[in-house]
Amino acid sequence: MQNPQNWQLKFWQVPHLDGVEFLYASHVTHDYPPHMHEEYSIGVMLGGAETTICNGRSYEARPGDLLFINAEQVHASSSVNSEYRAFKLWPDALERISVSDRNRPPRFPHRIVKDPALFRVLLKLHIDLEKEGSALEQESQFVSTMALLLERQTDCIDLGSNTRQEETKVRIVREYLKDHYAENVSLSQLTTLTSLSPFHLLRVFRNRAGFPPHEYQTQVRIAHARRLIRAGMPLSQTAVETGFFDQSHLSRNFKRIVGVTPRQYFRG
Repeated sequence: MQNPQNWQLKFWQVPHLDGVEFLYASHVTHDYPPHMHEEYSIGVMLGGAETTICNGRSYEARPGDLLFINAEQVHASSSVNSEYRAFKLWPDALERISVSDRNRPPRFPHRIVKDPALFRVLLKLHIDLEKEGSALEQESQFVSTMALLLERQTDCIDLGSNTRQEETKVRIVREYLKDHYAENVSLSQLTTLTSLSPFHLLRVFRNRAGFPPHEYQTQVRIAHARRLIRAGMPLSQTAVETGFFDQSHLSRNFKRIVGVTPRQYFRG
């Protein structure tokens, strides 16, 4: 057995994503006895091999595979020079995104899944959530990706109904983001305002506003930044006043949206 001291293990959480833990592991060689977790485990295999024994069957995950273990599902596993990224999702975290009309929690029917498109978006999400980001953007990316996961790998996605109230609720969110454009607004704040599930809110808002909420907020921030720059406010102060992390964060988004850097815009 490989010395665990050679392993590379990193656990972390994102403050505004309750019930979710993230794991990166590499150079892991170890045999795990039968056990279970209270959370779902979704592994994105990057290297080596991961063999899981569940319900009397053996499943081997290789690079490019996704490995699913349901909450409280008894299994044994064996890692051979494994490298993977894993999402540890407590049931409440998934149920908040989509509630099945069958009054039961989501279940993933397959242990090993080959789905290159889903693999790519899960890997991107995992890497992105190691970095600093706005609460609204990170929550939106997480919910959208998990909704795609549920849609492709379970039958528990609830798209919600198209009601006349949607337009009113989108307007409420728009006005809230305009009034609080410089704040680190969270998706949970917006769902509280609208009483919509996170996934339903994201879908409805994108359909009616043309952007997800975090991008709408960024557009509003840039509009305010343009006014402040025209008024002669220093760029560092403009970044703070409009809710960006720093001047470079402002500059990247400003050029993406306006087409020129803030300095070029000021000179123009």
